[in-house]
Amino acid sequence: MMDIGRMKKRVTFCKYEERENALSQTTQALTEVKTVWAGVEPMRGREYQEAQRVRPELTYKITTRYHKGITQDMLVRFKDRWFHIVSVINVRERNEMLEIICIEKTGNYFQCERKGGIM
Repeated sequence: MMDIGRMKKRVTFCKYEERENALSQTTQALTEVKTVWAGVEPMRGREYQEAQRVRPELTYKITTRYHKGITQDMLVRFKDRWFHIVSVINVRERNEMLEIICIEKTGNYFQCERKGGIM
């Protein structure tokens, strides 16, 4: 059963898209896909070992309602933090809830664009 009360944080899913610039060159731009309510929690050591083997990165579990089209090639923005998606799990294959395992990436090198400009 889904605990909606724990989904009180706003996260944005972004993905890279190819665009043509003024010089007709193909470039990749990070584009906003969808902003949703979610729960964002660091994974405990045991959960982390079961899910990913031991690694030095910071690993998080993001829980949200089911949204079609969320894939591993996307990034997640939460406030001023960025997460690479490791896996997307459709819990019980019921299209009700997603558990997204992510690794936090540090640094300020991401810019996500909306249709109206850079965010």
